[in-house]
Amino acid sequence: MQMGKIVIPIIIVIIVAALVAYLSQQGAQAPKTGPTATSSPTASPPASATTTTQQTSPSPSQTQRVLKIGCLFDLTGGTADVGVPWSYGAKSAIDAINNGELTELKKLGITLQCVERDYGYKIPEAQAAYEYFKQQGVVAIIGWGTGDTLALAPQINKDGIPYFSGSYTLSLVKNPYNFYTMASYHEAAAAGVVFVKQYFEKAGASPKMALLYPNVPYGLEPLPAIREEAKRQGVAICAEEVVELTAVSADEQVARVRDKCGDAVAIWYGGTVSAGSVIIKSAYKLGLSKAIFIYNIWGANEATSKLLGPDITKWVGGRLFRVTSALMIDDVKKLAQSGDREASLMVGYINKIGTVTEPFIRGWHAAYILAKGIEYAVKNGKEPTSENIKWALENMPEVKTSYAAPVKYMAGDHRPTTTVYIYQMNSDGTWQKVTEITLPRGNLADDLARYGVKQ
Repeated sequence: MQMGKIVIPIIIVIIVAALVAYLSQQGAQAPKTGPTATSSPTASPPASATTTTQQTSPSPSQTQRVLKIGCLFDLTGGTADVGVPWSYGAKSAIDAINNGELTELKKLGITLQCVERDYGYKIPEAQAAYEYFKQQGVVAIIGWGTGDTLALAPQINKDGIPYFSGSYTLSLVKNPYNFYTMASYHEAAAAGVVFVKQYFEKAGASPKMALLYPNVPYGLEPLPAIREEAKRQGVAICAEEVVELTAVSADEQVARVRDKCGDAVAIWYGGTVSAGSVIIKSAYKLGLSKAIFIYNIWGANEATSKLLGPDITKWVGGRLFRVTSALMIDDVKKLAQSGDREASLMVGYINKIGTVTEPFIRGWHAAYILAKGIEYAVKNGKEPTSENIKWALENMPEVKTSYAAPVKYMAGDHRPTTTVYIYQMNSDGTWQKVTEITLPRGNLADDLARYGVKQ
């Protein structure tokens, strides 16, 4: 009887264990279903500081094709004062593109990867970087300076790689693979001459200009355009002086300008913001209180007042002008406050970095226009190869933005725009757009001759 009491529980345990094993086996063979709860999104990684970066990683569920873009920056050389904010803009735009905020490339399954090199504004280093970009298989390049872009142009066109430069020299537009996004140095300088004539005529004085420039291709390229437009407008060129990008004083050059031209003169500077500020400091020291200053697109920006200090800023306020085809930071922020989507997106990225100057906007714009070309190629059923990107850039509709002049390229004529904004710095260091000048656009060969470009 005791034995029976023991056997029965053992049998029950064996039966239960067998049943559990059977049910477990059936469960393992059954199809698995996903969780019903919504999973939290993964935060986008921050932009990398390494030299080769893919700014944003796609979701693991997406199949993304990675396109490598060469990014040639001057972060340590003679134009680093404007090259650094430009690089921030270009890389921020690539972040926004990869996040699906700026173009449709993410939806189209494409991610851009910036292969970055700092070349220190030295042509041999630019040539070495270009060879590296080719080895990496880039489909396009965001480049930089005038001297290096001109030096690379024959190879760029032989290799067939679209090349967006930070140089806006008109000499490039006849090349099949060179692109940029602002009015050319030549056209912008000619617009500056037109503005000088208007300014002096309004004051009842004869217009005079003194030309100051660095002895580098970037500074020399637009000089024929200024001289030719000055003849057409009846503006006298009364002096020319070299002020290098690295200048810490321009007292001697400005003194000679004063001696040759007097006080009531428009001083053109075709350099960058650091040396541009040095020239104004020398003019302040020498008492040129009636002179006006008309600077090229790189020669003055939001950093100018900081470099000058409050006293000189107040002294020159209202007499410093710059030529450009993009808005400045304060105007973009005002657009953002009014609800403009493009401006709001840009300002969001600016705020992540901190204080930046206007070249940020143009670096952003270069990356954006290139991306629009890639987008247009893919939407038209073409592989995003270098050749097809070129085709797209030349055939896509005019690209309009809230922060820059519209861009439209044509085959055989890569001028993006001939519209020039004239900005004025106020006595408190802020900037305001005072007028726009649109230069006539005709046959490219005729216009190259008009601005003194060798053909």
